[in-house]
Amino acid sequence: MSARVAVYRNPVEPPRMREVEAPEIGTLIERVFESVAGVSRLPLIAVREVIENLVHAGFANAIVTILDGGAVIRVSDSGPGIPDPDRALEPGFTTAGPAERQVIRGVGSGLPLAASLLTAEGGRLELTDNLGGGTVVTISIPSEPEDLGGDQEEIVDADARMVMALLLELGPSTPDQLAGELGWPVCACGRELVMLEARGFVSRGDGGVRSLTPEGSHLLATLF
Repeated sequence: MSARVAVYRNPVEPPRMREVEAPEIGTLIERVFESVAGVSRLPLIAVREVIENLVHAGFANAIVTILDGGAVIRVSDSGPGIPDPDRALEPGFTTAGPAERQVIRGVGSGLPLAASLLTAEGGRLELTDNLGGGTVVTISIPSEPEDLGGDQEEIVDADARMVMALLLELGPSTPDQLAGELGWPVCACGRELVMLEARGFVSRGDGGVRSLTPEGSHLLATLF
């Protein structure tokens, strides 16, 4: 199982291509996200949601293209497509079946959440048909996104607390390591880490290694 990531440094030059592989779909989502997050200027949660949406296409011919210095990301596939794009952007609408729900939440919040985050940054999310079948999701912003951390004293939920506590115990760890310790799917652990990172409680290092930030350590000390 694989996906391709293409980074355009200059519109008149060929892109830098990378083939991302994984033995199962949850790990593939995490690895593709890590490949994209480091060169993206878009809200991390929005990027994650759009990449997770590839589960509906089974990652068939999945390509993630990064343009305009990371201000534009285009995610394309050759899957079944989206029959009703307008409904797909309404909260609560989902085509996720039992298999997809094993990997993602499947409650119809992914694309609407991404669109809402991008709108808040003056950006947009566009759904179009891919050539020959499938879907293209393009997300973009006009300038550097602002901090999405919000109120840093907001209490995190139980799952996030478990991830933070394990990071405190183990030290810097990859999502695979954390998921193994927690007995969670890698994708579920990765989602919690993205949320925590967006709020400033977790930082990302080389190879997707996550660490608690000083703010995260301080918050954790007040929760237990």
